[in-house]
Amino acid sequence: MALRSMGRTASSVGMMEGAFFVSRTELLEWVNRLLQVNLAKVEQCASGAVYCQIIDACHPNSVAMRKVNWMAKVEHEYIPNYKVLQAAFDKLDIARNVPVDQLIRGKYQDNLEFLQWLKCYWEKEGGAGHRQYDAVAVRADKTLPTWAKPLNIFASRGFEKENQKPCIVKADEVRPARRAPVPHERTSNPTTNAQRQLPSKTPRSMNSSLNSSLNTSAAENETLKAKLNDQKEEILDLRGTLDGLERERDYYFRKLRDVEILCLTLKANMDPGLTAEKVVEDVQGILYAENEVEAEMPEAESNI
Repeated sequence: MALRSMGRTASSVGMMEGAFFVSRTELLEWVNRLLQVNLAKVEQCASGAVYCQIIDACHPNSVAMRKVNWMAKVEHEYIPNYKVLQAAFDKLDIARNVPVDQLIRGKYQDNLEFLQWLKCYWEKEGGAGHRQYDAVAVRADKTLPTWAKPLNIFASRGFEKENQKPCIVKADEVRPARRAPVPHERTSNPTTNAQRQLPSKTPRSMNSSLNSSLNTSAAENETLKAKLNDQKEEILDLRGTLDGLERERDYYFRKLRDVEILCLTLKANMDPGLTAEKVVEDVQGILYAENEVEAEMPEAESNI
C-alpha cells in the first residue's frame, strides 16, 4: 500500500515541474552516476532497459529486471522491455502513460522528456535515499552492451597484457647462460670475460627500450583515435541537441499561443458562471494535450 500511495503522488508530475527544464548533460550525468553506466546520448535509452532500472532503483525489486533485454537493438526488440516497465507501473499504481510508439523510434525529444519525468519521479519518491542499491549487481548475469558494462573491466584486461611482456625479455636473457666460462679464462684474463658480458646486456636494454617505444606509440595512437571518435560523436550530439531545442521551442510556443487564445476567448465571451477551477482545468487541458489534440489547435486559432 505504501508503494501505491507514493506512486499516485508522483503520478501527478506535470510538464511545468522543474525537472522538465534539466539539461541533457545533467540528465546523462545523473543516469550514469545512478546506474553506473556510460551513456553518451539520450537516444540510447530508447530500448527501455535504462527506464526499467531507474524505476527499480526507486523501488528495489519492484521491476522484473531478469526479463529486461539490454542487447535490444531494433524497435520490435524494445517492446518487451516496455511491457516490463508498464507492469511495474501497474504494480506501483503509477498513473503515467508510457508513449511507447514515440520512445522506440529513438527520437531525441521524446526520450529527453520521458527521462526528465523519471528524474522528477526519482526525486519525489526519495530515490536519493536508496544508497544501498547496487545497479551493477542487478544486471550482473545479463549480456550487456559496452556502455552498460562495469568500467573497471577494460582497465584490468590492459593491466594483464602489460604484465605478460617482461616474460619475453626473460626468454632472451636465458640464452647467454648456456655457455659456461672456461676456468683459465676467468683467472688469466678477467678483462676479456667482462667484455664478453657487455654485448649480452646491450641487446636486452635495446629490446626493452624498443618495446617501450612501440607500446607508447601504440597507446598514443589509440588515444588519438578515441579522441577523434569522441569528437565525431560530440558533433552529432550537438546537431541532435540543436534540432531538439528548435522542436522544443516550437512546442512550448504553441502551448503558450493556445493559452493566449483561451484567455482571449474567455475575455470576449465572459460566462457569469465561470469559476477559477474551470479556468485552471482548461489551461491544464492545453498543457497536457496529446499530439492528436494539438493538431486541432490551429483550427481553433483560425476561428478566432
